[in-house]
Amino acid sequence: MKLPYNLIQSVDTQRESIIQKQILKIRKEISQWDDKYVDTNLGQKEILLRIDTKAYTSFWIKFKRNSEYTIDSRLKFISLTTNALERLYQSQPANTTFQKQTFLIKKTLVYLDTLLAITNRISVISKSKRFDKTNQLNVQEEVTELIDEVDRIASLAEFHQMRLFGGDYAKSSRTASMWFINEQKEELFRIFISTMTSKALGLMGYDGSYLTFSNPILFQKKIEEAIIRITEERKRIQSVLD
Repeated sequence: MKLPYNLIQSVDTQRESIIQKQILKIRKEISQWDDKYVDTNLGQKEILLRIDTKAYTSFWIKFKRNSEYTIDSRLKFISLTTNALERLYQSQPANTTFQKQTFLIKKTLVYLDTLLAITNRISVISKSKRFDKTNQLNVQEEVTELIDEVDRIASLAEFHQMRLFGGDYAKSSRTASMWFINEQKEELFRIFISTMTSKALGLMGYDGSYLTFSNPILFQKKIEEAIIRITEERKRIQSVLD
């Protein structure tokens, strides 16, 4: 299913609804893959999930014969984000300056909720009965897909074409600054959003290597640190609304 090319807005309720329909269709297809692709294409299938009208925001996912569960896990988190964004677009007006401020904060919280859910999922995976030496490769594949989803969010979540979690609004950034107006006091105050890429969260090394189960103690430490960092960031951003 393709997105209408002539959308009035690139990000709106209609777009999120269409993405949801794509995901449901793909997940249904995946559920029927048990025997369909065993003897064809070396057990692989390639499909496209379109997430915007812009070409660079489309991404291909290569499905291996035994990776249905892994890909479905990632699709659940994409669905989680689009569902929350759709509800936000329907409920939060963004006409006045103050409404736009509230919208931006709530949109940031939507993505932080997904990032927190992803890292919690990775933590659960590492502690579950599914994780043993016999299926370590399959579990690692799921973790890798979820780490990729963290970076997808960091690269696509934006405001006025500035990345929310890519460092554009971080304290150390010289790229952009975000100033809000206090509605009661009519005073200016600055908002910072921390970098939330997989490297910044410790889920990927600066050499591009993914966090692996080769060192279980280090793995748990990194995941716990990422969960704490996202949780603290969410509380700080939420405090702007409180």
